[in-house]
Amino acid sequence: MTWIIYIMSGLAAGLFLYSICQIRLAKLEDEYRQIDASQSVLFKFISPIMQVLAAYNKKMISEKFREKCKQKLVISGNPMHLIPAEFLALQEIGLVAGLLFGFFLVLTIHANILFPFLLSVGGFFFPKLWLNEMISKRKHTVFISLPFSMDLLTLVVEAGLNFTAAIEEVVDKGQPGPLRDEFAKMLQDLRLGVSMRDALKGVAERTDMSEIRSFTSALIQADKLGTPLSDALRIQSDIRRTERFQTAEKMAQESPVKMLFPLLFFIFPAVFIILLVPIILKFMAEGM
Repeated sequence: MTWIIYIMSGLAAGLFLYSICQIRLAKLEDEYRQIDASQSVLFKFISPIMQVLAAYNKKMISEKFREKCKQKLVISGNPMHLIPAEFLALQEIGLVAGLLFGFFLVLTIHANILFPFLLSVGGFFFPKLWLNEMISKRKHTVFISLPFSMDLLTLVVEAGLNFTAAIEEVVDKGQPGPLRDEFAKMLQDLRLGVSMRDALKGVAERTDMSEIRSFTSALIQADKLGTPLSDALRIQSDIRRTERFQTAEKMAQESPVKMLFPLLFFIFPAVFIILLVPIILKFMAEGM
């Protein structure tokens, strides 16, 4: 029974942290361009500690870890403007916080001695899970807004504007979000003299999505062969819209399977309790 209580408490705490993470990610999507992590009270509190730990981490982390972590931070959009050493420091702070909270539970409610170890491991890996979730959310947002942005880009190019002017129109009139931010970075690169090929490759590397890579490859190929960009954009726009509809249909078909678990373990037991408990209590009362 004690282990069941511990497991249920851990699940409840995990669901609570996950809900907080989801709320934060929703805010990141709605106010993507207005994020300033330095205004967060928690970030201000841990920032000095994180800077000290990051100074030591720079000397210890390997080049492979640095490049891998840097790539993930770039793909996530890096709203907190972290470097790999600072992200590792954030994980270390989570480890210590989980360890201290675990000892607090041991001293107050006499929890199992393994609790501090489990919470420290969870605290260390929670920033990484949060980063992966943010990457997934960002890719989903880009995937949803890609057909509309490509339609607008195609319309502007077919109207007679060049590619740079078309990107500028998409940035000014497109939907707010990470995709428009990437187009804004690409526009800035083009204005600084970067070639269109390198600017498009930069967008593909910062998003790490097959849809964006296909889009940029088609534009690079069209520019290399001298074919009209409007034709390539129109074809890519139709493909992206078809993929979006197919993904929506796939999610709709998977929804009954995903609903099976909560139905079996949460809804059906509650219904059985509501229906059967009064009958059982009535039989017990009559038998007595």
